[in-house]
Amino acid sequence: MILSAQILCTVLALFFLVTGWMKTSGHPHMIEEFDKFQFPHWLRILAGVLELIAAPMMLLVWWLPALASLGALIVSAVMVGAAYTNFVKRPAVFGWGTLVILALCAYPALVMFPWHVLDGTFVAGIGQR
Repeated sequence: MILSAQILCTVLALFFLVTGWMKTSGHPHMIEEFDKFQFPHWLRILAGVLELIAAPMMLLVWWLPALASLGALIVSAVMVGAAYTNFVKRPAVFGWGTLVILALCAYPALVMFPWHVLDGTFVAGIGQR
């Protein structure tokens, strides 16, 4: 299960590097999409910056899985907004496709999450109790 999450995380990271670059660099398709939905361009840039921050974190999945989990959580949050937009402003098939990408992002986020931090057996800065 962890290997599949690592591979998926790597593929998603490459995907979000491309889409993040397209959003932040002002690719005509992205400008057209945000204009069509009547969203401000700062939102396009914010989404792109979040993707460009998260993607390198996700590429570190092989060495720092907890950091990759954080990156996957960040892009999952971006995808929640994308799914909402696609369900509300487009035919439902676009929304369902975006939900699939959201689920693919959530999988490595949940598999790689450092759950031991939450169960009380880990104290930040000190290590194991």
